[in-house]
Amino acid sequence: MRIKRTVLSTFIFLLVFLLASSVSAHEMWIEVEEAEGEMKVEVLWGHIGDFLDRASHDDYQVFVRVPNGTVEELEMEGVGVQARTYFIPQEEGEYVFWATRNPGTYTPGDGVTTLSVQMAKSVAQYGEGPGTAEEPVDILLEIIPEVDLDSFTSGKFQGIVLLEGSPAAEAAISAYGPGDRALEGESDADGSFQLDLDVPGTWLIKANVTTEEEGTHEGEDYGMVSRTTTLVIDTGDSGDDVEAAVATGTATASPIMMGLIFIAGLLLGAAGAFAVKKKST
Repeated sequence: MRIKRTVLSTFIFLLVFLLASSVSAHEMWIEVEEAEGEMKVEVLWGHIGDFLDRASHDDYQVFVRVPNGTVEELEMEGVGVQARTYFIPQEEGEYVFWATRNPGTYTPGDGVTTLSVQMAKSVAQYGEGPGTAEEPVDILLEIIPEVDLDSFTSGKFQGIVLLEGSPAAEAAISAYGPGDRALEGESDADGSFQLDLDVPGTWLIKANVTTEEEGTHEGEDYGMVSRTTTLVIDTGDSGDDVEAAVATGTATASPIMMGLIFIAGLLLGAAGAFAVKKKST
């Protein structure tokens, strides 16, 4: 019986560790919807297509660059688990929205405390005005699209990753799209990359640069710095378009995660029942 309990306990520990690892893989992204001359801007924290997690809107700094080049900081408010604001465009063209999040530390499975620096960007076209998405904005790490976002629907997406304004080589590239599609790659020596976005819909493109750097943040020592930036692009309607699950106040897991949580609950319940039975005998 002791062996069975050990195996069960080990399995439960691994399952909980897996779930914790999945939930910790967070990123920030921006979604913009335009309707009747008004743009709804939302900053989201979690994992697109799986869950949203709670984050204070006070942790974000959000900006917009209008087509004439003027930059404006936006005042966000908390709505459920996300930050939201509304913006009224005054001229036609591309509006570039970007956000930064206050840095924080976490300790992954390797035990090395890491400083997490998160950034996000999204581009919204209003009317027929000029495009400015290929011009960098003032963030530490960003993805510059090298395609016309207004006409791009699917196929080869080309971009470049900039770190402090210079090309970032060997940046880890990921893309999440409709139908649970997931792509991975790496930027070249000149910071460029290419992804085959094979179906239209909403895609989140992510770049990450992790370096060994020691320092202290809010009294906690860290040995690594992870810089993550995202770019959300909408390449047209898709029948199985990815949408983040909306939660009010708590994270909402994907069906797979919900299944694992259910199994873990059954196992924990069985373990508890076994312990009660043994005690009573």
